[in-house]
Amino acid sequence: MMPDPTPHEPTHKTRAEVSALTSFGHTQEEIAAHLYICVDTLVKYYRDELDNSVVRSNAKVASKLFKKAVDQEDLTAIIFWLKTRARWRERDHVDVFDQNAKMLEEIRQLRAELDAKNLKEY
Repeated sequence: MMPDPTPHEPTHKTRAEVSALTSFGHTQEEIAAHLYICVDTLVKYYRDELDNSVVRSNAKVASKLFKKAVDQEDLTAIIFWLKTRARWRERDHVDVFDQNAKMLEEIRQLRAELDAKNLKEY
C-alpha cells in the first residue's frame, strides 16, 4: 500500500483509538499500522495519548476496585487490594519448614566438621 500523501489530522476518534490501543498493550508499530501512518507521525501527533493512557486507564480500574472493596464490601476486592497494595501476604508453614530444613542441614554439616576435627586432635 502506498503512503497517503495528505498530512495526517488527528480527530477525537483517532485520539480515543490510540488511547485505548495503548492501554490494551499494543505497540506503537501496531497502532501506527492501524491508523495507516508511520510511527514518527504517531509519536508526533499522539504523544500525550502514548505517554499517559496506561496511567489513566489503571487509575480508572483502581478506582472501581477501590469502590468495590470499600463501598460494596466485596471480599475478593478487599483481599486483592490488601495483597497488592498493602503488601499483605499469606504465610505458609512450608516456608518455615524449608528454613528449618536448611538450618538442620547446616547444623549437621557443622557437627560433621567438628567431629572430624576432634578425631584428628585425639
